Amino acid sequence: MSHNCSKEHDRDMERHIIQGDVDVYDSLRDLYLGRLVNIHTQGLMVMGDLSLEEDRLYTLDLHLPEPINDQLVIQLGVDCLWTREADLAGKYWMGFSIIDASTESLQSIRDLVERLGESY
Repeated sequence: MSHNCSKEHDRDMERHIIQGDVDVYDSLRDLYLGRLVNIHTQGLMVMGDLSLEEDRLYTLDLHLPEPINDQLVIQLGVDCLWTREADLAGKYWMGFSIIDASTESLQSIRDLVERLGESY
């Protein structure tokens, strides 16, 4: 029951388009996935060159264009919720739920949104 509530809560959370180049890597494979499109403390969206598997767990490294809280990389444990082909040939949208993040990482996300984010 509470799981459904949290899913509905995710949808209500304000998302923020990131106006800056935040590169996203698959930490375990050291593989470039794409660019961060938007983020909030419970999820994020990435546009990339390859499609990941849905319903699979990944560890992502967000490489920041400038240090935030003395961090140049935010590491997050995520669940890939969905992938879709983008209008651009060979590009994919990917949506993730954040399932594992340190208190420091969550604060860095808030600060990233404050510094580079644009609400929509």
